[in-house]
This record gives sequence, structure tokens and C-alpha cells, in this order.
Amino acid sequence: MIYQFLITLKESDPLVWRRIAVPADYTLYKLHMAIQGAFGWENSHLFQFSQTGFMDKICYGYPGDDIDPEVTTIDARKTKVSRIFKKEGQTYCYIYDFGDEWDHQIIFEKTLAEDLNAPYCIDGKGACPPEDVGGLSGYYQMVKILNKKSHPEKAEYIQWLGLVDGEKWDAELCSIRETNKRLLLLAK
Repeated sequence: MIYQFLITLKESDPLVWRRIAVPADYTLYKLHMAIQGAFGWENSHLFQFSQTGFMDKICYGYPGDDIDPEVTTIDARKTKVSRIFKKEGQTYCYIYDFGDEWDHQIIFEKTLAEDLNAPYCIDGKGACPPEDVGGLSGYYQMVKILNKKSHPEKAEYIQWLGLVDGEKWDAELCSIRETNKRLLLLAK
């Protein structure tokens, strides 16, 4: 059995989203890794799953990584996706990087009766902001600078993003093929 999710980066404009499918026996940690691959994140920061966001008193992540002593963190490596997602349309929150606070909404769309050994991306739209850009406000500032003819910080951003001469950052680009290549590598 497969679980299909629609995952959106909250408040992104243009909206950044991915529709992914994962094996039903996945843990929340493996779902975290699938989200990392689907969005192009580098898994270099903490994460948590919770019902509504940072203010929840119970979340799933790495126990001991609590940023608030009043929050109970349940081990995401030991919690099956099927324990959390029980009915279609159910939503959950996934936060990655507690500094930049990339806040994602997960919608459990449906189960499929197929077998699947690795996650895959069905569809998506929007380029994922780069790591450590400073959250959505930093990302919008970067895009604004990159779209200017000249700006003192433009060359620095071009180098940081690894763009070659004449190449432009496309905020709406989402290559499903490249996304699935990343997901396949993560599944190994």
C-alpha cells in the first residue's frame, strides 16, 4: 500500500508544493527524508512533525532536540506514518530548520493499493528556497536581488547558488525528473 501526500511550503508565493507517494510502512523519519528529497533540502537542520506547528506540546522528531522543555518529542524513527495519518484529508505540520522555520502543510490525500519500495514525486511546482537563505523573507529578498539588472549582492548570490554565466534563478521551476533522482538516491 502507498500513502499519497500533498505538501506545501506555507506562505510561499509563488506556492511551492510537491505531491509525493511513500510506502505505507514508512516511519515519520523516512517521510522527513522523502520531503527533504522532494523539496531539495539538504537535511542539515532539525525538524519536527506536529498537528498545528511550533506551539504544540507533543511533536515527532529526535528526542533530546527539544527547543522547549514543555514539549514532548516522540521519536520519528519509531513512529509509522500509518499511526498519524488515518483518514483522507487529514492535515499535519512539518517544520524544517528551526532558525529559518520552513513551515510545511502535509495533506494526506489517499492510499493506493500499489506496492512501492521507494518514495516518488508525482507532481510539484515552484523552486525550493536554498538552505540558510533566511526564511521566506530572505528568500524573497534574494529573488528580488537576482531579478535586478545590477545589485551589490547579486554576484554573491549567483556564486552561492552555483549559477553559471547567464543562468537565472527560476522561482517557478520544479523538475519532477530531478526530484525523483534525489528521492531514489535517498532511498538507497
